[in-house]
Amino acid sequence: MSDEETSKEKTEEVKEEVKEKPSSQDTSEKVPEKISLTQKELDGKLADARRKAEAAQKEWQKKFDDLQASIEAKEKAANDAAAEKVEALRKDLPDSIGKLLDKLTAIEQLEWLNDPDNAITKKEIPPLPQSTDGRGSQRKSINIV
Repeated sequence: MSDEETSKEKTEEVKEEVKEKPSSQDTSEKVPEKISLTQKELDGKLADARRKAEAAQKEWQKKFDDLQASIEAKEKAANDAAAEKVEALRKDLPDSIGKLLDKLTAIEQLEWLNDPDNAITKKEIPPLPQSTDGRGSQRKSINIV
């Protein structure tokens, strides 16, 4: 086949059969059995459909980006608020616990610090009795954490 014959075949009409089952409710409307389109018309319709799909995709992408930015802003605000609360709760904790808490995120630290099972209390030990022989001095109180 020559190039002219193949180009003629491309420009010939493209026929598409459309068949639809008749419904029991509405038999008055007739559906055309054949729709005839040239290759150029078909290409134009496909291009229009593609442009509409791309426009819809861009619109949904913009909505998605806006929603994602909103979620990230709210997450940042929540993390900042949690960090402020954690700083207030950590001021009385020993350094060893502070180092362990540093390995967690601010929200995880806040959850741990607010859990009543993890409450850390300082207990005051009563002063030691005075020695009877008078040798040496002893500390009067000890803090245990």
